[in-house]
Amino acid sequence: MRVVGIIAEYNPLHNGHIYHLERARALCQADYCIVVLSGNFVQRGEAACTDKFSRATWALRAGADLVLELPSVYAIAPAERFAAGGVRTLNATGVVTDLAFGCEAPDLKTLYQISDIIATEPPALQEAIKKHLSMGKSYPRARFDALSEYGVPQSMLLAIAQPNNILAVEYLGAIKKFAPGIEPLPIERIGTGYHSEEIAGEFASATAIRRAIIEGRNEILNTMPNFVGGPLLYDDQFIIPQEALSDVMLYAIRRMRAGELAALPDVGEGFENVLYRSVREARSLSEFYEKIKSKRYTLARCKRIVASALLGITADQVRRLLQSHEGSYLKVLGFRRQARALLSEIAQRKSAPLIIRNSDLDACPPFIRQNVETDMLSTDILSYVTTQEIKRDLSGAVIL
Repeated sequence: MRVVGIIAEYNPLHNGHIYHLERARALCQADYCIVVLSGNFVQRGEAACTDKFSRATWALRAGADLVLELPSVYAIAPAERFAAGGVRTLNATGVVTDLAFGCEAPDLKTLYQISDIIATEPPALQEAIKKHLSMGKSYPRARFDALSEYGVPQSMLLAIAQPNNILAVEYLGAIKKFAPGIEPLPIERIGTGYHSEEIAGEFASATAIRRAIIEGRNEILNTMPNFVGGPLLYDDQFIIPQEALSDVMLYAIRRMRAGELAALPDVGEGFENVLYRSVREARSLSEFYEKIKSKRYTLARCKRIVASALLGITADQVRRLLQSHEGSYLKVLGFRRQARALLSEIAQRKSAPLIIRNSDLDACPPFIRQNVETDMLSTDILSYVTTQEIKRDLSGAVIL
């Protein structure tokens, strides 16, 4: 049995994702496709355009057979942790044979070379990274400049400068570390760039689509399947506006003491004091971000910190899941009826708890239950701040 895995956000699902999914199945002649999907909050530290069950339904209608939730501690995270979480989740099924991921150019040799350099991190490279970090740069920027200083060829630097390639390199590193039995399957991205706001025929980036939806531009419908574009563009209750969460996110930070802020993921070097002071000066979430963002603490990193505060995620919680034997859990968001045989196979071969019904939580270790409860909390929060009728975790998985 050949099973291809995909790690995604589908924020929202568009034609480029459909191409990627269909191409992945065709290239490895997969019997099944498993998607590991970010939950209600995504890597950029914001709420997804709509809830996780709606996006899981999109994935199933687009051709996935099974959708598993990427735990929040992995989903709201820098590229390295995001990739590790996705790969460990897929590997824990015991059935995934291939991991399909998008990249700017499917030159696997170059991506492997970069991944090996980053993974081994020679002493000279470590020192170069420290030097650039001391200059106030973000870690990705410091690492890029350090790689250049270390003598990495220009072709490799150009490759790692592309957003999809950054994740691709991290996927390769995670496969080597956690899942050596899984074959990497790079698929070249088509259409516009990852962050491009251009709409080119039937293809556009998720960034461009989200902006066009907010602006009510009908031409964006060509870039998505009808079951995605129609509700997003015409149903005011369907899309989750970011501003709906602003007050509750600001409150989550404001109610924390400096010591509690220091315990959040990715907070270090006294940044908790900046957070503590700035949140008492800011009158809005956007003003707060303006006060705290910097070259070292990018806007995306700041948003992830705030999202972690909202969901109660701590650095210790992240560490415990990363260091656990299972490394993840298999929370089913949805599956196709034709994939029941796949679920049966996973039940026999899994190396992490399989959670289809809430009663399955009873047999899980306490720290697994803690993480699943964090994921469930994100659903509860969305249901409080939006008028959308959101499917709750207690009602079980989507079945098509």
